[in-house]
Amino acid sequence: MKNPYMRKIILLSCIAVLLCVYIVQLALSRKTGIKSLPLEAEIDSIAIQTASTEVRLSLKDGTWFVSRGEGQTEYEAAQGIVDNLVADVKDMKLLATAARSAGSDSARYGLDDAGKIVVTACSASNPVRTLHVGKATSTGSQNYVQLDGDNAVYIVGTALRRDFDKQCDDLRSKSIYSLGDGEKIEKVSCTVYPAEEAAGPDGESGKAESFSFVREEAPATAGSDEGGDSMSVSKAVWKLQSGSPADGKETDSDKVASWVSSLTPLSASEWLSDNASVPADYKLASELSFTAGGKDYQMKLYRGKEGEEDSYIMSCSTTPYLFKAASYVAARYTKTLADLCK
Repeated sequence: MKNPYMRKIILLSCIAVLLCVYIVQLALSRKTGIKSLPLEAEIDSIAIQTASTEVRLSLKDGTWFVSRGEGQTEYEAAQGIVDNLVADVKDMKLLATAARSAGSDSARYGLDDAGKIVVTACSASNPVRTLHVGKATSTGSQNYVQLDGDNAVYIVGTALRRDFDKQCDDLRSKSIYSLGDGEKIEKVSCTVYPAEEAAGPDGESGKAESFSFVREEAPATAGSDEGGDSMSVSKAVWKLQSGSPADGKETDSDKVASWVSSLTPLSASEWLSDNASVPADYKLASELSFTAGGKDYQMKLYRGKEGEEDSYIMSCSTTPYLFKAASYVAARYTKTLADLCK
């Protein structure tokens, strides 16, 4: 008889302890003083200013653009990064008040004229929130900030300094092209030029190799679905349209299909300046073009050196600007027929 009573007493005691813990936690959470300042207005432009630079973001027809200041060239922005900045502005959470005023301690908080980042968010050309972003706190994940003309210095639970300490190129989209749903590459042509180090023993460089493939639908073949019912399956095949493999080899349609699929999407690793030209010591490595969705795309790849490392610069018909490409991207544009044979 004693054991059942003892178990009940223990159970009730545990419940009482847990209730006390919950009450204490609830009381402490109310004392944290966290204040949320949601912004309902739809932001359509953001200006980011430091003592020496300016970056402007603007929303046009659902797409964000970035420039180096008012009246400067606009580039498509990286939408995901901008979405994060908009969320930072709209979902402010003040964790605590660090000081009633920055006063003579403005440099301590990174809020002096030389150190602060001024973020002005607008809706329909009207400012709806202004942030003076200072230093990150010792945690690294929080930030000192002043907002909307308030002299007080607050601590916010977001690394605003990390997010807004950006230049134009940091916010610029690196996408060169991508194909939409249903857009398939129908034809591809490539010319690969030999590298200088590929010269023969007599010092003569090898010859450029040109080839092209066209996509064709193969006749439907019999197959079965999971239920065992028969069904017809069609498969695209790639036919060599021009070019001749060495040693009488045959091209491998599956290898070609894999290579073609690797050509999209294309992204830059870094943008060159707007008026940049290909350096004289960079040599043409390949020219590639393809047709997809009724549109033609043309790319040129140039090979050079940065120190001891290979470096690649590309041009593309989808943008007037030159850009750098990673070595693994360059490898896709220097395939030879030998790489695509059985």
